[in-house]
Amino acid sequence: MDLEKEGYRIIRSVFTEEEVARFREEADRVAAAAGSACVRHLRSHSGLFRDLALEERLRVLLPGDPVLARSILFDKTPEENWPVAWHQDLTIALRRQENVPGYGPWSVKDGAPHVQPPVALLRNMVTIRIHLDDTPADNGALAVVPGSHLHGRIPAYEVATYVRHPVICECQSGDILLMSPLILHSSKRAVTPRRRRIIHFEYAREGDLAENLEWLES
Repeated sequence: MDLEKEGYRIIRSVFTEEEVARFREEADRVAAAAGSACVRHLRSHSGLFRDLALEERLRVLLPGDPVLARSILFDKTPEENWPVAWHQDLTIALRRQENVPGYGPWSVKDGAPHVQPPVALLRNMVTIRIHLDDTPADNGALAVVPGSHLHGRIPAYEVATYVRHPVICECQSGDILLMSPLILHSSKRAVTPRRRRIIHFEYAREGDLAENLEWLES
């Protein structure tokens, strides 16, 4: 499976059962402390996950000299079983808002400035999703449209025309999913909801960000 051509790639059994058990324990602690099933700026909440983001097994999968741009914990449970519509990940989190050509519109999420950067920057980004629980199709596994990332930023009113032959990315605990932020992806509400904890890291290429802007998590 070619990440550059298809926009996603699944790598099996990257982490051992013992490692995953440790990640689950830490994820539960972080989610409980934050009181949320979606914890943004994860590396600021956990030294373990801060170190994990720079782990060599992940870095060798990334092109160039990667910078961690965003870290999130998703902790879906039978009580927190939300669907996500088809979309691309088009915004990045920065430390402050600046008027820079090619960057916009701006918004604020969880108190942090977010902006849509040039498509060229997004094309060089890679997302790594580490699965801490088995995620079959009936438990809300992520669906993607292979090759859709090659079309750049897709207007919302055109998204439906691109959603043909989606692939369900079924994963087991310890597996990782690599994907382009530009690939169309979604997840349905789980049919048989069980715990689904995922560590979500987004990486950018060093030097791609405009000089007077700073990554929120750098």
